[in-house]
Amino acid sequence: MILSCRILRVRNRNRVDSLPLALLIAACFLAPVGEAMSQDAAVSASEASGVGWLPAVPIQITAGLDLGYDDNVTQSPNPEGSWSAKENIVLTYARPSERTQVSLIGVGRFEQFFDLGTDDKNGNITLSIAHSSSTRLLFYTNIYAAYETEPDFKSDVGPENVRADHFNTVDIFAVTYQWLPRLSSVTNFTFQRVKYTDATIGAQQDRIDSTFGETIQFSLTSRTNLVGDYRYQITDYDTAPIDSTTHYLLAGINHHLTEHLIVHASGGPSLRSLKDDGDSTSPYFEGSLEYIRSNHSLNWTTSYGFEAPTQANTSTRQTFRTGLVLTYNLTSRLSSTTAVYFHHDENQSSASSGTGSAGSQDSLDLLLGFGYTINKRLALRFNYNHTSQSSLGGTPGYSRNSYSAGLTYAY
Repeated sequence: MILSCRILRVRNRNRVDSLPLALLIAACFLAPVGEAMSQDAAVSASEASGVGWLPAVPIQITAGLDLGYDDNVTQSPNPEGSWSAKENIVLTYARPSERTQVSLIGVGRFEQFFDLGTDDKNGNITLSIAHSSSTRLLFYTNIYAAYETEPDFKSDVGPENVRADHFNTVDIFAVTYQWLPRLSSVTNFTFQRVKYTDATIGAQQDRIDSTFGETIQFSLTSRTNLVGDYRYQITDYDTAPIDSTTHYLLAGINHHLTEHLIVHASGGPSLRSLKDDGDSTSPYFEGSLEYIRSNHSLNWTTSYGFEAPTQANTSTRQTFRTGLVLTYNLTSRLSSTTAVYFHHDENQSSASSGTGSAGSQDSLDLLLGFGYTINKRLALRFNYNHTSQSSLGGTPGYSRNSYSAGLTYAY
């Protein structure tokens, strides 16, 4: 089976966020499930390394080299700039078939900051498998694992003002069953592990998230699906005393406004119970819009609700998060990419400490990129990236700009 509704490429699959899974659920019976599901998992990772396409052959190797300048590598209020070189290598494998879709992508990145004398070694791997056992039954697995140094502004993994080596994995397992022509269900489990090599940061951030979900979907019309969703999340920290459980009860809609425009929205109450610090409630909302044409695409997502705290001495965090990615083929050879991610956090200290609010914080990540195709194997790219974060308590804010240009070659 082939999925005609592409899953939204957002937050690079680095987050145990229900939104990518919700889009998968929405797509399952708005159109047949299959090829693009596995391919989109590879696309998001390849875009992170400047490769925004998938190969026509099952196996492809792409290598890239970038030179650039970063005016605040250490992300501090007293900037330290450095020239840098970054090498990328991307291995992709895609095997479509009638019943089983498999895609695998591995990304390796090596970056040297000459003026600071530091080296970064990063990598990630994404494996997606979709198997149609029958016309009614579908199995889906997506496994993502990454070892990174840079903070991630698109997820709730760690503080955005710290560069530190960390491991993150997000693994999704889902079973979809079509009970009736208009009624289907999705049973899913998501596992996430966050682990920092720095014990000081790990004391606040190292954790395991386990999320169980059940979704019922009713096809109201050929273009509109109604969705009911229940999720139960268990969060266990290695050291920090903020273990919790969270219940979500959501209702939503998935609608094709036009052939090219898809909208998803859902919301409802959420209840978080801290193991040693009482209960708290919050409304939860997630929404997305995807617009795709032959020469451009627009993906926008937004959410509001509980997220894992990323600051010390914070027990709960409520976050408004939004992200937009626009790609546009200006000519047959010249393309552009614009990506903006913003989130606003409201942090709460533990009730037992008696301090109440721990303050609010804003974070912004902006990327502007241009690519020029020289021939079918060789491409040239230029990127500008701006990140900034406001201060929070005794943690100062910062601003950072980086510029780079490079080549990619597909073997």
